[in-house]
Amino acid sequence: MRLESDWNLDEIPTYYLDIKQFRKLSDSISETLEIHHESPQILLIRNGQCTYDASHFDISVEEINETIVWHKTQKFASDMQ
Repeated sequence: MRLESDWNLDEIPTYYLDIKQFRKLSDSISETLEIHHESPQILLIRNGQCTYDASHFDISVEEINETIVWHKTQKFASDMQ
């Protein structure tokens, strides 16, 4: 898989959801996070909010990394206050 071969975020917990087997859970996540469900899809969730949502060939490890770095920077800035 293209994403897995570039994935280097060991400190980030990752989960795989088989939407065919767990359709109700998938629908609940989509409704709770107010996102349109697609497959394949990646979501970054922080503090109960979806901060990154991409599907198919729009999924970018670079963008995921940038989003995570941005969140770490924001956490660091808020810790400094």
